[in-house]
Amino acid sequence: MEVQWAPVRAFNALAERVPRLSPELPSVEELVADAARLVPGATAPLPGDDSWRAGLEAFLAALRSEAALTPAGRRFARGTIVSALSNRMAVEQAVAADAAIVRRPVGPAMVVVGLPRSGTTLLQHLLSLDPDNRSLLQWEAARPVPPPGADPVADARRIRDAERGTWLGDRLTPHARVLHPTGPRLPTECVSLFTNSFASLELAVLYHVPAYTRRCLQTDMRPHYAFYARQLQVLARHEHRPRWALKSPAHLFWIDQLTTALPESRVVALRRDPIDVLSSFCRLVTVLSSVTRRRAMPLEVGALWSWVWAEGVRRAAEAGSRLPGDRWAEVQYDDLVADPVGTVAAIYEAFGYPFGDALVRNIRSYADAHPPRQSGVRYSLAEFGLDEETERRRFAEAARTPRTAGTVDDRSAHAHPVPVGAPREEPAP
Repeated sequence: MEVQWAPVRAFNALAERVPRLSPELPSVEELVADAARLVPGATAPLPGDDSWRAGLEAFLAALRSEAALTPAGRRFARGTIVSALSNRMAVEQAVAADAAIVRRPVGPAMVVVGLPRSGTTLLQHLLSLDPDNRSLLQWEAARPVPPPGADPVADARRIRDAERGTWLGDRLTPHARVLHPTGPRLPTECVSLFTNSFASLELAVLYHVPAYTRRCLQTDMRPHYAFYARQLQVLARHEHRPRWALKSPAHLFWIDQLTTALPESRVVALRRDPIDVLSSFCRLVTVLSSVTRRRAMPLEVGALWSWVWAEGVRRAAEAGSRLPGDRWAEVQYDDLVADPVGTVAAIYEAFGYPFGDALVRNIRSYADAHPPRQSGVRYSLAEFGLDEETERRRFAEAARTPRTAGTVDDRSAHAHPVPVGAPREEPAP
């Protein structure tokens, strides 16, 4: 278990004796009022559309009944909710003030999906090296409004805020940075934008809320993907490029909704042996949730997330099989690591995008500066109550839906199965 940062331990000890330092979580109406005070002129998040409310109510209920929050955990959770609500209010204000935002379509997008720890971050970073691609940066995801480029002073302030957030996160969970490096100016997962709808698996990673997690997987995501697209329109108001380069493992569950909300999108599905990634992801969840939980519960983490990601593989296999070949490409993790230039070139060829010498040089420079390395850290599935052969069968069955076109490797576009090989040493991200 991650050892809590000394100031957090001290606060928790003090708040146990002085409960008013960390009161119980408030009602939805109180949280909305808190958020409105942060957005001048705001009174409610998106009048006429309360698609966010049911998710927030479910999240609050799970926080109260399942998350075993410490006093610091309650304060963090309240801050997370108020930040998401204020972001939603600000996005709607920006659209109301500037109708041109929603008149411009999101346009083309390459969206990287795959299991966590399967190379999705690496591929997104490589795609971000193309100046024609617009990536979502961490500081933008944290505060989408005002649209980046509209106010350089506001942009600089938000970058500083994000830098402080990264500094705090590094101290709260130093081991998480080894597992998944982040930075305010680096590309980040667009799952964060769904937090503003309370339909985000990001919340399920930060807080142990199984009931909320299961509800997410049963939610009609169409309104949430519509708001996701709206946030991308806001973000691109003053920096519009030929296409977006986005990524999130969470899209595995909702490929149909993704490709409907972004009708010009192309999906790149990364394939890696799930046994290589499952224990590492469970360790990451345990580390992140240790900031807010009173106790570590690795067996619960393993049981929940092995089921969740197998369901994601199943849904993605079914949805991917329905997409035309020019909108779906599969990439093997080993190919990406061994030949990043050839792999990205094959993706561009599959989607009909130009791949020039400048991008080749950029990828080679990045690869030289970030050589593949072994972290020397291995995580055991048994630590999370999981059996390797059982999980191998579970994920193999989930991936059984065949794909006959649109697969990319370092030679040509043709079909090949999801690899199921022996576990390997956990690589550094």
